[in-house]
Amino acid sequence: MIRTRWVTRLKGTTRYVPYLVFSLMLLLLSRQSFSISKINSANSFGSIKSEVFLTESFLHFMLIALVALLVICLVIIIFSVKLKKVNIELQEKNKQTLDINLELQRTNNEQTIQTVIRTKEHYESDKFYEMLVQSAKDGISFYDRDWNLKYANSAFYSMIGLEKDSYLHIDHKDLLYPDDVDYQIKRVQSLVNNGFYETEIRLRHNEGHFVRLSTRSVTVRNDNGDVLGSLTISRDITRMKSDNEDLVKANFDADASSRLKSSFLANISHEIRTPLNSVVGFSNLLLSDDITKEVRKEYIEQINHNSEKLLQIIGDIIDLSRLESSQIEITYEETSLTSIVNEIIEEARQVIKRNEKSIILNIKNLFEENGDLIFTDRIWLKRVLNHLMDNAVKFTLDGSVELSYLIENNNIIFKIRDTGIGINKENLGYIFEEFRQEIDGHHRPFEGLGIGLTLAKEVVERMGGKIFVTSEKGVGSEFSFSIPYRPAGSKKIKIKPPLTADPFTTINWSSKKCLLVDDNKDVLIYLNRILLDTGITTITGRSGIEAIETIKKTTDIDVVLLDMQMPEMNGIETAKEIRKIRKNLPIIAQTAFIFEDDKDIILEAGCDACLIKPIRKDHLITVMSSFMKSD
Repeated sequence: MIRTRWVTRLKGTTRYVPYLVFSLMLLLLSRQSFSISKINSANSFGSIKSEVFLTESFLHFMLIALVALLVICLVIIIFSVKLKKVNIELQEKNKQTLDINLELQRTNNEQTIQTVIRTKEHYESDKFYEMLVQSAKDGISFYDRDWNLKYANSAFYSMIGLEKDSYLHIDHKDLLYPDDVDYQIKRVQSLVNNGFYETEIRLRHNEGHFVRLSTRSVTVRNDNGDVLGSLTISRDITRMKSDNEDLVKANFDADASSRLKSSFLANISHEIRTPLNSVVGFSNLLLSDDITKEVRKEYIEQINHNSEKLLQIIGDIIDLSRLESSQIEITYEETSLTSIVNEIIEEARQVIKRNEKSIILNIKNLFEENGDLIFTDRIWLKRVLNHLMDNAVKFTLDGSVELSYLIENNNIIFKIRDTGIGINKENLGYIFEEFRQEIDGHHRPFEGLGIGLTLAKEVVERMGGKIFVTSEKGVGSEFSFSIPYRPAGSKKIKIKPPLTADPFTTINWSSKKCLLVDDNKDVLIYLNRILLDTGITTITGRSGIEAIETIKKTTDIDVVLLDMQMPEMNGIETAKEIRKIRKNLPIIAQTAFIFEDDKDIILEAGCDACLIKPIRKDHLITVMSSFMKSD
């Protein structure tokens, strides 16, 4: 910059050289004129020699001055040219320098912009990846080479219900399930040897329960291959594991249920065919003419016994269906508890006698004498006691069976204890499940469908009680259950008076008429035969339409036995039409349907009573006696 200023000054000076030369010449001319004038005034006639001398001196001086000026001007011109050339070179270099400076400035600006962009992108990238890690539902944690936790997302802490500060101030070994305490050792060994480690662990949640985690750990290295640490991803699979276990259990239960039902079908085929074989076989033997009266009676007893067994099997199957469809209903009526127990004991004695077992039956009545009459469902209570007593007798080869009942905490407690074969302790947990039997298959030594205890448990619970069992293999078993004690006379329960007949009264209905309506010929023959001894006159009909026509023609019919399931017009429709003709004519329905809803529908249609098939003679006479008086 200093050099440039000097060049500029010299360049400006050259502009005054001509003016300087011109001024010098004027000065010399003025000096000459002054000298000549002075000589002329002093001596107007001066000598020629002096003028010549002055003129030559002046000319010599002027020549020297002019040469000096020319030399000076030439030097100045040469120097000026060089300065100009140098100035041009300097300007060119200055321009180049400016261009370089501009390029450097532009590059610097671009670098600054790129730096800002890269910084922003780096910041946004880190922020983005941090957001991704934090938004993940899986726990993500990073450990350095010394296995110290350096970073973890929020899901890592929330899986065990802890905050970051709380997690850092606890002993992590205390979080592990006792069986998983070697997790850290196995992880370190696997990462060192294989570079990854996968397993499932259980950690204690802050609320006390354990959560199950599926974890995968991998070794983290830089570009040079140096180990930086390890990354672990943890996923909470507690719910999935629980659902999977439930699914496995459901599949196992389904398979078990399928096997049990298959076993049940095999059992039911055996249980039905065995008594049916006796019924058919002894019925054919009765056709022989050479049998004595005692043998005939024995055959009839066998037929009756096996028929009862068939009825019980069918009843159990129907009850099982009602149990699965939740159609078991409990209806209360006034009942003598002692009479129920006596019937149960009498039936048990007959079973013991038929099977020729040496079993002693004991009864302990610890019930209060003034509380014998109670409100309960007589039929279902008797069914429960029958199932338990049948099991006790069936599984007791010899020894004793004891039935006791008492009042305790406003409940009636029944206990059936036997000295039978007993039950293994591991089987007590499912003894009340349907189709369950301790010994299955063709090698089982005892008959049965495996639904008696299931029905008993369901009925007792519906009656508001509970059932229990204690047993020891080879010693015996004790089944006990409780039902609420409802003494007779309670105003909260409506008493249904039972239909009874005096068994000692001789039935004489010779002046009465009965209309028997059934589409099955065999049923009509059977009903005619059991009513023959009463002397009643019977009229038969094979359809509802025929029954209505008969009632219109015969106005003195005293009672109607009406089947509910018939073609063209069923029993419900027939009963409604009969009520239009004779409003007060007693109608006794006979049906094979035993559901409570069906019974209610039958009674609402206009029937006065309902008999369940198969119809026994004593039951039929008892019901008919409530509508007719003996002559």
